[in-house]
Amino acid sequence: MPSLLFAFLLLLSGGCRRTGAVAGPANRAGVLHLAAADDIPTLDPALGYDTASWAFEQMIFDTLVRYSAGGVELRPDLATAWEASSDSRRFSFHLRRDARFSTGRPVTAGDVKYAVQRVLDPKTRSQGMAYFRNIEGARAFTRGRAADVRGIETPDPWTLVFRLRAPDPLFVEKLAMPFAAALARQEVERWGEDFARHVVGSGPFMLQEWTGGQRIVLKRNPYYFAPSRPRLQAVAESLGVSEELQWLRFEAGELDLGAIAPAEFPYVMKTPRLKALTKKIVTLSVNYLGMNCQMAPFDDRKVRRAFNYAINKQKLVALLNGRAMPARGVLPPGLPGYDPTIRGYPYDPAKARQLLAEARVPQSFRPVLWLRADPTTLMLGQSVQQDLALVGIALDLKPVAWGPLLEAVRQPRTVELFLFGWEADFPDPENFLAVLFSKKQWGANNDTFYFNPQVEALLAEAAPIADREERYRLYRQAQRIIVSDAPWVFLFHPVTYVIRQPWVHGLVLNPMRPARLDTVVVAPH
Repeated sequence: MPSLLFAFLLLLSGGCRRTGAVAGPANRAGVLHLAAADDIPTLDPALGYDTASWAFEQMIFDTLVRYSAGGVELRPDLATAWEASSDSRRFSFHLRRDARFSTGRPVTAGDVKYAVQRVLDPKTRSQGMAYFRNIEGARAFTRGRAADVRGIETPDPWTLVFRLRAPDPLFVEKLAMPFAAALARQEVERWGEDFARHVVGSGPFMLQEWTGGQRIVLKRNPYYFAPSRPRLQAVAESLGVSEELQWLRFEAGELDLGAIAPAEFPYVMKTPRLKALTKKIVTLSVNYLGMNCQMAPFDDRKVRRAFNYAINKQKLVALLNGRAMPARGVLPPGLPGYDPTIRGYPYDPAKARQLLAEARVPQSFRPVLWLRADPTTLMLGQSVQQDLALVGIALDLKPVAWGPLLEAVRQPRTVELFLFGWEADFPDPENFLAVLFSKKQWGANNDTFYFNPQVEALLAEAAPIADREERYRLYRQAQRIIVSDAPWVFLFHPVTYVIRQPWVHGLVLNPMRPARLDTVVVAPH
């Protein structure tokens, strides 16, 4: 989540003050109150590719299929049923006839076709384009040689057919991402570039208010096809709220859901009443320090390996109160295709100093680490800074707001070091290895600008293979080369905890997605 970048650290908000009780709720039955330090980058499903954006987009928009509430199994959403051809090149979807946009207009197959074509339109500048280039006619469409993508057919308003140039056994999973959410063309064209501020979707909620940097409010969509959902009347999130203030407001009962800062975590876990209000989930994610392979001295594999040996991952896990496990490679445990035999890089400062000397890194070298401007991320950055100082590297930290940080890392030869994370968009190694390390993703998601022709060939060979064992064998080979090349410092795989108020019920966490909140109930007592 998918995207989805830094999902774990976005949940690690909170402060340092501790009290023995949580206050009762204000009189606001049916409204879920949240808070965040940063604004939301966008609500346009063609443009959002981060956890903060997806958290709201998936409440406003519906896709053909969705993942089960707490798992990774595909379930019907706008589509009631679908079929795939044996060669994974033709996919047919049958849409429900009771789906409505929040304006009341019925959702048809043409609305999904329009959304996918909008993602494929270069003028949209969507990072989701790569997921749909395999559709027949997509290349001609993106080059302006065709007005339509011929491989997307709508034989009637309730039937949608995709035809692909090459087999893709994961194509249905890709349609579960917000990129493929149904859109009302007239609303997009009405608002133009300002559509993100006036979005119209068919999901359980609709946008009521978004004041940049201050507040966003979603209200119940009265036309949603499931009459019993959402169970909330509204979701209101205050923006620009510092992490310390978030915790104080949670303790005062002003916020309904919160996260647990590292300093508070031991206390919460030792307090039975508070521990009972926590939820946790092992996410399909990885946190890492990215190194721009096109910028000296990180164009030297010895330097990148040295950084891997220099950073003490166990210390990072300790700073997070054990809510993570050290990473040995890219793929997280629990993801199909995970390779438990990869050993990675142990903490070895002497080895790091040796490699830096062999690479002739000058003493004047002073790299800059870009990272999200929040206390938890800064704490991790400072730990990295201390580790590198022990091997003779003076590291500067550059805290940046989330949106500008996402933009900066995608620019060539701009950001030499960055602290990021990645959460699975769909449960397959392709979503980590091909999305984050293919040259095709330069300027999109391959923020290290890494390229190895052997890896590129293995990724291309694995992509169309439906046989899972053969597919995973090839991806394991690719991952081993990537780990050897070390474009990342492979830091840790997180375990996420959140805490709810006692009057909040029905919250379900997902290992790949932000919670959708349509099953949540706020019932003050």
